Amino acid sequence: MIKNRTLGHIGLGTNDIEATVNWYIDVLGFKLIGEFKSPAGEPIKFVQSGDIIYEIFQPIGGVAAPGKIDHFCFSSDDIEADYQYCLEQGYTFEEEGIQSLPTVWEHGVKYFKIMSPSGEPVEFCQIL
Repeated sequence: MIKNRTLGHIGLGTNDIEATVNWYIDVLGFKLIGEFKSPAGEPIKFVQSGDIIYEIFQPIGGVAAPGKIDHFCFSSDDIEADYQYCLEQGYTFEEEGIQSLPTVWEHGVKYFKIMSPSGEPVEFCQIL
């Protein structure tokens, strides 16, 4: 069961990561808590204020939808069990299988995204 998970972060795509991150820091008082690159070299930064964490990323060669939340992420303690549960429930997945980002956080992350009935991706992520 995937109920009662804590919010891990809110994903926000941008076409100008530096301006976006600086705005959250300078205007709203967020703190930079992580700075990474995806395996493809895309910049990813995490900022936090209280319990709110944004994952701000900038697609390389792509165009983000500025001002639109890309996804909500919930923390997982057992990504394989959560994935299996979602498979058994027949949820629609954004991508097939459990994905990984070895360059994010100290030992990487594993995650997957299901689609809500209204179409927004909901991520489940385990920091390794």
